[in-house]
Amino acid sequence: MGAQATKRSPESHRGLDIYIVLSALIAVAALLTWIIPAGRYERTVLPDGREAVVPGSYHTIERSPAGFMDVITAIPDGLADAASVVFLVFLVAGSVGVMRRAGVLDLGVNRLTAATGRRVELLIPALMFAFSAVSGVVGMPELSIAYLPIVQPLLVRMGCGPVTGTAVALLPTTLGAAFGVTVPATVGIGHMLAGLPMFSGAGYRFVFFLIIQTAAAVFVVRRARQEIARRDESGAPRETATVPAEGVAPVSFSGRQKTAGIVALGLFVVFVVAVLVLRLGFEEIGGAFVAMAVVVSLLAGRGPNQICADFNDSFREILVGALVCGVARGVSVVMTEGMVMDTVVYGAALLVSSLPPALTAVGVLFGQTAFNFLVPSGSGQALITLPILVPVADLAGVTRQVVVLATQWGDGITNVIFPTSGYFMATLVMARVGLVRWIRYYLPLFGIILLVATSGLVIAQYIQLGPF
Repeated sequence: MGAQATKRSPESHRGLDIYIVLSALIAVAALLTWIIPAGRYERTVLPDGREAVVPGSYHTIERSPAGFMDVITAIPDGLADAASVVFLVFLVAGSVGVMRRAGVLDLGVNRLTAATGRRVELLIPALMFAFSAVSGVVGMPELSIAYLPIVQPLLVRMGCGPVTGTAVALLPTTLGAAFGVTVPATVGIGHMLAGLPMFSGAGYRFVFFLIIQTAAAVFVVRRARQEIARRDESGAPRETATVPAEGVAPVSFSGRQKTAGIVALGLFVVFVVAVLVLRLGFEEIGGAFVAMAVVVSLLAGRGPNQICADFNDSFREILVGALVCGVARGVSVVMTEGMVMDTVVYGAALLVSSLPPALTAVGVLFGQTAFNFLVPSGSGQALITLPILVPVADLAGVTRQVVVLATQWGDGITNVIFPTSGYFMATLVMARVGLVRWIRYYLPLFGIILLVATSGLVIAQYIQLGPF
């Protein structure tokens, strides 16, 4: 009885569930609508159909604070507002799960581990640079949700903890998009709003992309080796994989699976090119992944009924992660409907404009990192803040290329800190890694990234990175 009395339940070892955290943030956002003055900018419709704010049009309006029903409906409203992201997560992660069950992705990982000799100092950088290369071109940090079920069980079996697998899936996709070279949602929209030649300044962005990805890979490898060494010294058993791995193919692969793997690689290259050339939206990307999963699975020898069953199993695995993406949007919905979001932007613009010219770009960077809590969408941030910040930068003598760079970098580096980032929280939920545990892991790297980004902006401003 005494032993039972002192035994703690698994619930006592867990932090607050993510739904509790997000619900509390929604309540705080509702409270802020009673404190912050209401105001708004006028909007204009861009040629691509998106809405952007009109500089200089901010004006105060009658208060519209969030009421009880606004808080109650924030979650369904957030799910509706983020529907495209929610279903993108469902379809992309579900399709990756289907291809994993067909043995195709495990074939690629098996080849990679064979080439690296199962050495984490080779395997982790190889995975991270591959993931970041895709994200640096097309964006889509949400792909961390698709990569996690592939890499985490592998790294756990090699002696790493679940946080390492989470970092390998999450950091290259997020930092790849944040420091990407041709990301349509941030660089593309930013250049359009600033009137810059599309994807100009790519060389400068590429240099810092490599610096950041190298720093992240070194950081993760070092922590992984420390973790393995501690576990070996203590004789502790290795942790079991926390991401479901049922349906994974055996080590030996059939000829059909090998053919399917080659086709999958070719289709993925075609997909990346199509995203860049055709500017595919979330719906097209989700549909393309489903089609790729079906084709690859058929080639690997899976029957139609089995493929449908694989989709059902994969969707069940990703259900909570996809829903979290929508629930997290509830915070932004409450602030927007309470008419205080534009007031926050207006105050931030005033603060940046009061800085000395030499610090304007750095001020934009820090402002965007903070604003990312309310609007974790890169394109959403650009459409709201850039039309206001570009005139501020012009008056301060900061080139438009630099201010776009500051908004791009500021958007991404806190996406893996703030719980309002849906795909980030979805990845943690899938990995069963607590938010506090992750933040303790990431903070040292975050400090390095912030220092590199600040230095990069100071240099860019000093050399007047252009063309203007």
